[in-house]
Amino acid sequence: DAIIPLPNIKELFLFDEGMTGFDLDGDSADLRIVTGESGCRQMQAYFAAKVKPYVEIAKEYFKDPTITKHHPSYKTMKALCHGSNYGGEPAGLAERIGLIRHDIERMQKWYFGMCPEIKAWQEEIRNQILNRGWIENPFGYRLWNWDRPSRKLVNEALAWTPQSTVGLLVNKIAVRIDREIPEVQLLLQVHDSLNGQYPTHLGEPMRDRILTLAESVPVPCKTGTIYIPAGMKTSTKNWGDCK
Repeated sequence: DAIIPLPNIKELFLFDEGMTGFDLDGDSADLRIVTGESGCRQMQAYFAAKVKPYVEIAKEYFKDPTITKHHPSYKTMKALCHGSNYGGEPAGLAERIGLIRHDIERMQKWYFGMCPEIKAWQEEIRNQILNRGWIENPFGYRLWNWDRPSRKLVNEALAWTPQSTVGLLVNKIAVRIDREIPEVQLLLQVHDSLNGQYPTHLGEPMRDRILTLAESVPVPCKTGTIYIPAGMKTSTKNWGDCK
């Protein structure tokens, strides 16, 4: 069957004439929240060194120092670690990643051996959602459970903590931009990213101002307050052209 290429829907969102649009998001936001909640020392060390954790983990596991973000092994390791953080089991991850179950079991054992705090955090979330019936994210919002206990329920709870926190963080950034930088017109909140536009003539100083504000919003995690570095792509054409 012929493969029909899909259009980039984001290109339909045009920026106004004389305006520079932006797409703002956090660097490894979900993982940073998991790290802040669990207190994983290995991940904290990676972030302190300003390196990409999944790249470094792939280098170590596959014993290949040449691995970068564009290497197939990086994509495999990122999918495995991300899925494992949210309670993914070998059978399900093997199908999604394209590895055999035995390989997933071996890789998970190695990963959690390096990051035991994440495993302990998972068990804490499991006990909270199953026994007391609710969990709480760093901003104090609670997820209540009225359903029967199940692995699916636990996995959803594991994902909810970082994902809800990221969504709230983006909202808090949007509120501060709206209050403190009136030159910016906010357009879209896309869960883990924020879109808007500002007069093009304001140039790099405005870009720096937005980034500085975004990176100054605190996330009060269990093991200490963290600040998530932000990245911003821009275009004078459309959302899909942001780079």
